[in-house]
Amino acid sequence: RAALGMRAVASISSRRVISLMRTDICAKDLIEGSRRPEVVDAMHEFYAQADRQIAEKPATCWNRGDCCRFAQFGHRLYVTALEVCYYLATGDAPPPVTGDTCPHAFEGKCHARQRRPLGCRIFFCDPLAQVWQGPFTEERLAVLRELHDELKVRYFYADWLDVLRTLQTHEKSFSE
Repeated sequence: RAALGMRAVASISSRRVISLMRTDICAKDLIEGSRRPEVVDAMHEFYAQADRQIAEKPATCWNRGDCCRFAQFGHRLYVTALEVCYYLATGDAPPPVTGDTCPHAFEGKCHARQRRPLGCRIFFCDPLAQVWQGPFTEERLAVLRELHDELKVRYFYADWLDVLRTLQTHEKSFSE
């Protein structure tokens, strides 16, 4: 299981996990979920609470964007369905994925900062953060899992770039 939302599953090759998880991504469900005010409000509060808790923890972000270059940095970013619904509800259609780097990362910064996934909010290169990142991630993922059930949004935990690629194939649905 991914401990930080940024790590591949240790017991199975990451390619196999990605392909298994990708089959669970339904763009239509995500787009519909992004149009539900109760979903957007719940995720807004979820992120606000997580951001407040993270601000109290010891960590420094050097804003280099290394963590956004997934293959180069040696990790993956995983997201849940609710995170994707919020992402879709709070910005433009996803930009094209052209490599193994988050398409929102350019010019040394994140251009989706307010709608970025939980793993991006929690992950810091700072060694001081490694003490709390794993337990905090598991705690917040458990809350997210409960929110999926409460809001009746089908749960998945999938690779961010695979989700964005899947959404690219449904780009026309964003304007409908």
